[in-house]
Amino acid sequence: MSLSRPGWFADLCVRWPAVLGPELSDHVEPLGVDTEGRLHVRCTTPPWATQVALLSETVTIRINASLADGASITGITVTSSRR
Repeated sequence: MSLSRPGWFADLCVRWPAVLGPELSDHVEPLGVDTEGRLHVRCTTPPWATQVALLSETVTIRINASLADGASITGITVTSSRR
């Protein structure tokens, strides 16, 4: 699957700790956005992936509130580095 990095993506990466919180952001890497508008993230371990999945609605709202006018994501797709 091909992921894009829209203009706002770099700014989101800079503000990532403020959006997710410092502890969670240390374990979650934003990868890009798919054609459906979902932000793909990779977590360091399955437990962190579960945590992000459980918080995905709240995190989506926080991200959308932090993006420039007209930009938004439709949700979050979570993967883990280790299985």
